[in-house]
Amino acid sequence: MNAGTDLEGPADTRVMGIVHSALRRDLARARDTLTSWPAPFDAQRIAIADHLLWMMKFLHHHHESEDNHLYPLVRLRNRNACPLLDEMNADHQSIVPAMERVEEVAGAYRDSAEAKDATVAALDRLSKLLLPHLEREERQMMPIVSATITEAEWRKWDEEFNIKPLGPIELFDEGLFIVDDAEPDDRRAIVQLVPAIPRWLMLHVMIKRYRRAAFRRWRSAEFSPLKSPLGGRHEVTTSASPEAVWNVLADVTRVREWSHECHTARWLDGASAASVGARFRGSSKAGFVRWSRTCTVTELDAPRQMVWVTDGGIYGDNTEWRFVLEPTDSGTRIVQSYRILNLPTWFDRTISLTVPAHHDRRDALQGDLVRLARLADREDASRIGPN
Repeated sequence: MNAGTDLEGPADTRVMGIVHSALRRDLARARDTLTSWPAPFDAQRIAIADHLLWMMKFLHHHHESEDNHLYPLVRLRNRNACPLLDEMNADHQSIVPAMERVEEVAGAYRDSAEAKDATVAALDRLSKLLLPHLEREERQMMPIVSATITEAEWRKWDEEFNIKPLGPIELFDEGLFIVDDAEPDDRRAIVQLVPAIPRWLMLHVMIKRYRRAAFRRWRSAEFSPLKSPLGGRHEVTTSASPEAVWNVLADVTRVREWSHECHTARWLDGASAASVGARFRGSSKAGFVRWSRTCTVTELDAPRQMVWVTDGGIYGDNTEWRFVLEPTDSGTRIVQSYRILNLPTWFDRTISLTVPAHHDRRDALQGDLVRLARLADREDASRIGPN
């Protein structure tokens, strides 16, 4: 508590706007992540679904605390506020079905990626109802609350109905959710409400737990504990046709002809050509380090797209590699992208020590595409023959 705080003065309700900003932020993050390419992979999908379920629980409690405890006190003290209080209550009731729909589809999305579009639609529906309500509550309702009850009454309501019902871990999670990405003044306004010892634990210990969870769901550099880049994208153009590029790319046994580090690949389980579910094992080297990974083809659309995921086995690393061939007026645009799906921190640190070149592979991967394009171009020209 600030030394100059007047507990008998008007309630300082700016915390309400800070809480609302956190809700807006993560609703937008969720939608952006779900609608961006590439779609969330399994672990990220589950983390996003769990967070949406948590947010709906948080929002239910937020509204119940207002409806059952804060607003009745305002109604009792300020009869002129009753019409607006009735509108706030009506807003809350109208939002409930949209919240329940998010809970329903988030549960389905947790089980299957097929529910992604339904989840986006449910978030859009909720945002259409919730966001105008949050703004009206901040602009119209909170000034009335501030003029009607004291700071002491506001803090009593917050303590009894928002803080006491929660356990320590829940409080840390909520606090860090609220201050995540908050403006410096807003962040200070929240953390100064927390007693000294819990505040230190929140900002120096529990923040690590929060950041790990945030990274699982958003997979953003902002929260990444890794030294390795989370992904990358490169492209080149060639005069070769998509079919000519495809003939080289889809034959994984030819990877040594264009890859800077993968020197061998062989089909597994009797496979002899690319198909969804087919597996191959690639072996690579960088300096004195040697490694191999089993890869599974997850998407295939000849001659336009091929995707595979590497399996690190006991090391726990997984990476998705995607090649897209786009026809152009003069040939083909080859687009290669990759994203790290899972990489334990300890293994990331090991890679940084043993294969430091992996910290910046942009030139090497661009070189791979240049070699792939030249190889396809030569073979296409050889197939066509002289004019």
